[in-house]
Amino acid sequence: MNIMANRFETTPTTPILNDVYDAQMSEALRLLAQTFTRRDDVATLFLEGGTGVELGVAGGDFSERILQRSKIGYLYSIDMWAGDRGHDMQQYREAIARLSPHRQRNATLRMRFDEALPLFPDRSLDFIYVDGYAHDGELNGQTFNDWLPKLKPGGIIAGDDYHPDWPLVMAAVDRFVVEHGLELHVIQCGEDSWNSKYPTWFAMKP
Repeated sequence: MNIMANRFETTPTTPILNDVYDAQMSEALRLLAQTFTRRDDVATLFLEGGTGVELGVAGGDFSERILQRSKIGYLYSIDMWAGDRGHDMQQYREAIARLSPHRQRNATLRMRFDEALPLFPDRSLDFIYVDGYAHDGELNGQTFNDWLPKLKPGGIIAGDDYHPDWPLVMAAVDRFVVEHGLELHVIQCGEDSWNSKYPTWFAMKP
Protein backbone atom coordinates (compact mmCIF):
# COMPACT_ATOMS: atom_id res chain seq x y z
CA MET A 1 0.00 0.00 0.00
CA ASN A 2 2.95 2.37 0.54
CA ILE A 3 3.80 2.02 -3.15
CA MET A 4 0.34 3.29 -4.02
CA ALA A 5 0.53 6.19 -1.57
CA ASN A 6 3.84 7.30 -3.08
CA ARG A 7 2.35 7.08 -6.54
CA PHE A 8 -0.52 9.38 -5.62
CA GLU A 9 1.90 11.93 -4.16
CA THR A 10 3.70 12.13 -7.50
CA THR A 11 0.50 12.46 -9.54
CA PRO A 12 -1.33 15.57 -8.32
CA THR A 13 -4.56 16.59 -10.01
CA THR A 14 -6.51 19.83 -10.05
CA PRO A 15 -10.06 18.72 -10.68
CA ILE A 16 -12.65 20.91 -12.31
CA LEU A 17 -15.21 21.99 -9.70
CA ASN A 18 -18.67 23.13 -10.78
CA ASP A 19 -22.34 22.70 -9.85
CA VAL A 20 -22.13 18.98 -10.68
CA TYR A 21 -18.82 18.17 -9.02
CA ASP A 22 -18.24 20.53 -6.13
CA ALA A 23 -16.05 20.37 -3.04
CA GLN A 24 -18.76 18.57 -1.07
CA MET A 25 -19.11 15.85 -3.72
CA SER A 26 -15.33 15.51 -3.94
CA GLU A 27 -15.07 14.92 -0.20
CA ALA A 28 -18.01 12.50 -0.18
CA LEU A 29 -16.45 10.35 -2.90
CA ARG A 30 -13.06 10.46 -1.20
CA LEU A 31 -14.59 9.16 2.04
CA LEU A 32 -16.62 6.52 0.21
CA ALA A 33 -13.53 5.25 -1.59
CA GLN A 34 -11.90 4.70 1.80
CA THR A 35 -14.78 2.46 2.90
CA PHE A 36 -14.82 0.38 -0.30
CA THR A 37 -12.84 -2.87 -0.19
CA ARG A 38 -14.05 -4.75 -3.26
CA ARG A 39 -13.99 -4.12 -6.97
CA ASP A 40 -17.75 -4.33 -7.26
CA ASP A 41 -18.31 -1.70 -4.55
CA VAL A 42 -18.00 0.86 -7.35
CA ALA A 43 -21.35 -0.38 -8.70
CA THR A 44 -23.09 1.23 -5.73
CA LEU A 45 -22.20 4.64 -7.23
CA PHE A 46 -24.04 3.99 -10.48
CA LEU A 47 -27.21 6.03 -10.92
CA GLU A 48 -30.48 4.28 -10.12
CA GLY A 49 -32.33 3.77 -13.38
CA GLY A 50 -29.24 4.84 -15.32
CA THR A 51 -27.61 3.40 -18.42
CA GLY A 52 -24.02 2.23 -18.65
CA VAL A 53 -21.47 0.05 -20.35
CA GLU A 54 -18.82 -2.44 -19.34
CA LEU A 55 -15.95 -2.53 -21.82
CA GLY A 56 -14.23 -5.91 -21.50
CA VAL A 57 -16.61 -8.57 -20.27
CA ALA A 58 -14.84 -11.96 -20.47
CA GLY A 59 -17.12 -14.50 -18.78
CA GLY A 60 -19.63 -11.87 -17.68
CA ASP A 61 -18.99 -12.13 -13.97
CA PHE A 62 -18.49 -8.40 -13.36
CA SER A 63 -21.46 -7.42 -15.54
CA GLU A 64 -23.49 -9.82 -13.41
CA ARG A 65 -22.19 -8.16 -10.25
CA ILE A 66 -23.11 -4.72 -11.55
CA LEU A 67 -26.64 -5.89 -12.28
CA GLN A 68 -26.94 -7.56 -8.87
CA ARG A 69 -25.43 -4.77 -6.77
CA SER A 70 -27.04 -1.73 -8.35
CA LYS A 71 -30.47 -0.54 -9.45
CA ILE A 72 -29.34 0.57 -12.87
CA GLY A 73 -31.82 0.67 -15.70
CA TYR A 74 -29.72 -0.92 -18.44
CA LEU A 75 -26.20 -2.30 -18.93
CA TYR A 76 -24.44 -2.89 -22.26
CA SER A 77 -21.73 -5.56 -21.94
CA ILE A 78 -19.23 -5.10 -24.78
CA ASP A 79 -16.34 -7.37 -25.79
CA MET A 80 -14.88 -8.85 -29.00
CA TRP A 81 -14.44 -12.37 -27.61
CA ALA A 82 -12.01 -12.83 -30.51
CA GLY A 83 -9.64 -15.17 -28.67
CA ASP A 84 -6.62 -12.89 -29.12
CA ARG A 85 -6.60 -11.53 -25.57
CA GLY A 86 -7.91 -14.48 -23.62
CA HIS A 87 -11.56 -13.57 -24.14
CA ASP A 88 -12.72 -16.39 -26.39
CA MET A 89 -15.90 -18.12 -27.53
CA GLN A 90 -16.05 -20.22 -24.39
CA GLN A 91 -16.13 -17.05 -22.29
CA TYR A 92 -18.70 -15.56 -24.66
CA ARG A 93 -20.98 -18.53 -24.05
CA GLU A 94 -20.39 -18.20 -20.31
CA ALA A 95 -21.31 -14.51 -20.45
CA ILE A 96 -24.50 -15.18 -22.40
CA ALA A 97 -25.55 -17.87 -19.92
CA ARG A 98 -24.63 -15.80 -16.87
CA LEU A 99 -26.37 -12.64 -18.04
CA SER A 100 -29.49 -14.23 -19.56
CA PRO A 101 -31.48 -13.91 -16.28
CA HIS A 102 -30.95 -10.13 -16.58
CA ARG A 103 -31.87 -9.83 -20.27
CA GLN A 104 -34.54 -7.19 -19.55
CA ARG A 105 -31.76 -4.93 -18.25
CA ASN A 106 -28.79 -6.11 -20.30
CA ALA A 107 -27.54 -6.44 -23.87
CA THR A 108 -24.37 -8.32 -24.75
CA LEU A 109 -22.61 -6.82 -27.79
CA ARG A 110 -19.85 -8.73 -29.57
CA MET A 111 -17.75 -5.98 -31.17
CA ARG A 112 -14.68 -3.82 -30.71
CA PHE A 113 -14.94 -0.87 -28.35
CA ASP A 114 -14.43 1.61 -31.20
CA GLU A 115 -17.12 -0.12 -33.26
CA ALA A 116 -19.60 0.37 -30.40
CA LEU A 117 -18.94 4.11 -30.03
CA PRO A 118 -21.44 5.26 -32.72
CA LEU A 119 -24.22 3.37 -30.95
CA PHE A 120 -24.17 5.84 -28.05
CA PRO A 121 -24.83 9.59 -28.43
CA ASP A 122 -22.61 11.96 -26.50
CA ARG A 123 -23.72 12.50 -22.89
CA SER A 124 -26.02 9.47 -23.00
CA LEU A 125 -24.35 7.20 -20.41
CA ASP A 126 -24.40 7.37 -16.62
CA PHE A 127 -21.41 5.09 -16.06
CA ILE A 128 -18.58 3.40 -17.95
CA TYR A 129 -16.41 0.59 -16.58
CA VAL A 130 -13.24 -0.20 -18.55
CA ASP A 131 -11.57 -3.58 -18.12
CA GLY A 132 -10.16 -4.17 -21.58
CA TYR A 133 -6.47 -4.94 -21.98
CA ALA A 134 -4.07 -3.91 -19.24
CA HIS A 135 -0.98 -4.98 -21.19
CA ASP A 136 -1.23 -1.98 -23.51
CA GLY A 137 -2.66 0.45 -20.94
CA GLU A 138 -6.13 0.33 -22.51
CA LEU A 139 -4.64 1.36 -25.86
CA ASN A 140 -2.42 3.86 -24.06
CA GLY A 141 -5.51 5.56 -22.65
CA GLN A 142 -7.29 5.92 -26.00
CA THR A 143 -10.25 3.91 -24.70
CA PHE A 144 -10.77 6.38 -21.84
CA ASN A 145 -10.54 9.39 -24.16
CA ASP A 146 -12.82 7.88 -26.79
CA TRP A 147 -15.58 7.06 -24.33
CA LEU A 148 -15.54 10.07 -21.98
CA PRO A 149 -17.72 12.20 -24.32
CA LYS A 150 -20.41 9.52 -24.07
CA LEU A 151 -20.67 10.12 -20.30
CA LYS A 152 -23.14 12.59 -18.82
CA PRO A 153 -21.90 15.25 -16.37
CA GLY A 154 -22.12 13.62 -12.96
CA GLY A 155 -21.53 10.18 -14.47
CA ILE A 156 -18.88 7.74 -13.26
CA ILE A 157 -16.00 6.40 -15.34
CA ALA A 158 -14.05 3.58 -13.71
CA GLY A 159 -11.63 0.78 -14.44
CA ASP A 160 -9.46 -2.00 -13.11
CA ASP A 161 -5.73 -2.68 -12.62
CA TYR A 162 -4.52 0.62 -11.13
CA HIS A 163 -1.35 -0.91 -9.73
CA PRO A 164 2.43 -0.90 -10.36
CA ASP A 165 2.11 -4.41 -11.81
CA TRP A 166 0.33 -2.65 -14.71
CA PRO A 167 2.41 0.52 -15.20
CA LEU A 168 0.88 1.36 -18.58
CA VAL A 169 -2.59 1.44 -17.02
CA MET A 170 -1.41 3.66 -14.17
CA ALA A 171 0.30 6.06 -16.58
CA ALA A 172 -2.73 6.18 -18.87
CA VAL A 173 -5.15 6.82 -15.99
CA ASP A 174 -2.91 9.48 -14.44
CA ARG A 175 -2.61 11.29 -17.76
CA PHE A 176 -6.33 10.96 -18.48
CA VAL A 177 -7.52 12.50 -15.21
CA VAL A 178 -5.08 15.40 -15.46
CA GLU A 179 -5.96 16.17 -19.08
CA HIS A 180 -9.70 16.20 -18.38
CA GLY A 181 -9.73 17.86 -14.97
CA LEU A 182 -11.01 14.76 -13.17
CA GLU A 183 -10.32 13.74 -9.58
CA LEU A 184 -8.97 10.22 -9.17
CA HIS A 185 -10.41 7.96 -6.46
CA VAL A 186 -9.06 4.47 -5.83
CA ILE A 187 -10.59 1.38 -4.21
CA GLN A 188 -7.88 -0.60 -2.45
CA CYS A 189 -8.95 -4.17 -3.19
CA GLY A 190 -7.39 -6.90 -1.07
CA GLU A 191 -5.99 -10.01 -2.72
CA ASP A 192 -8.92 -12.00 -1.37
CA SER A 193 -11.52 -9.49 -2.57
CA TRP A 194 -13.96 -10.50 -5.24
CA ASN A 195 -12.41 -11.18 -8.66
CA SER A 196 -9.47 -8.80 -8.44
CA LYS A 197 -6.42 -8.27 -6.29
CA TYR A 198 -5.71 -4.98 -8.08
CA PRO A 199 -7.23 -1.60 -7.19
CA THR A 200 -10.18 -0.21 -9.10
CA TRP A 201 -10.10 3.50 -9.94
CA PHE A 202 -13.01 5.84 -10.59
CA ALA A 203 -13.78 9.48 -11.31
CA MET A 204 -16.91 11.60 -11.69
CA LYS A 205 -17.28 13.75 -14.80
CA PRO A 206 -17.85 17.41 -13.84
